[in-house]
Amino acid sequence: MKNQEVLTVDYTQLEEGKNRVYFMSQGYKLAGDLYLPKGFDSEKKYPTIIYTRVGTQVKEQTGATYGNKLAAKGYAFLVFDPINFGDSEGEVRNYESMHNMIPNTTDAISFLRTLKFVDREKFYGLGACAGAPYICNVAIGDVRIKAVATLVGNFDAAASLFGAYPKEVLDNMLEVAAEGKQRYYETGEYDTAPTFGGMPIPPPENSSKALKDAYEYYFNRAGQDKIPNYSPYYPTIGMPVDPARVFVNQAKYFTTPFLVIAGSEAFTHDMDKQVYEMAKGQKEWFVVEGASHMDLYDIDKYLDPAIDKIDEFLKKY
Repeated sequence: MKNQEVLTVDYTQLEEGKNRVYFMSQGYKLAGDLYLPKGFDSEKKYPTIIYTRVGTQVKEQTGATYGNKLAAKGYAFLVFDPINFGDSEGEVRNYESMHNMIPNTTDAISFLRTLKFVDREKFYGLGACAGAPYICNVAIGDVRIKAVATLVGNFDAAASLFGAYPKEVLDNMLEVAAEGKQRYYETGEYDTAPTFGGMPIPPPENSSKALKDAYEYYFNRAGQDKIPNYSPYYPTIGMPVDPARVFVNQAKYFTTPFLVIAGSEAFTHDMDKQVYEMAKGQKEWFVVEGASHMDLYDIDKYLDPAIDKIDEFLKKY
């Protein structure tokens, strides 16, 4: 039974490159950018990719980079702002939740498959960082996705969260989140805190490469001054990283054709390898030598070989 408004697309307004589209999910209107190939013709069929973005990001960040590159390879490509982010509706702004991302992604797939130019038999999933476990958690039970590719997947958010922070910092974050949830329930109000916690801006010289890379990307290359929709703050009703975002436990059941792309210098390399080895279906492992985690967000010399590999892999399915 249809239980929500279905938004239609005016095919006459679609053109090659970026197109704004909207669809409904969980009663909210979500905004997406649909990237279309050169010479786009709505009467033709195109292989299509649904992209799940890096945690806390908006569609104008890594999704825009990947969308342009994969549209140039001939794909229709959708990146969307989930509930609470960017141009999408939602009451608690910038609240990252696995429990929103899964149904949002499922509805994005359903929306895409209503479009007449989408080839339903060549329909693929792509996720980066937090988006990797998101798309895999969808695809494990949704055979509409014919193959999945991931880049620098952060497949175990609980390990990343509880392993990254000193105990006293983590204890404080948990206490703040507990108080925030209670306050929001009782009053409908919430506070915000910096997504990167107490990280000095810029980070000290002796900081880890991962921390320096995060600063360089989120405060320079793709920060709020360049992408106003992005916010470096999160609501304290939750955590900056959702510990429910885990796929390592489910990977042994994953049979969808699977390409796992890792950076040789990425902090996510080992968990990528773990998930790759556990997956049961047809699978490929690809390492971009010299690449750190965030190099594969937007640095062409590292990203372009990954995009070429994604294209090569998806063409098999």
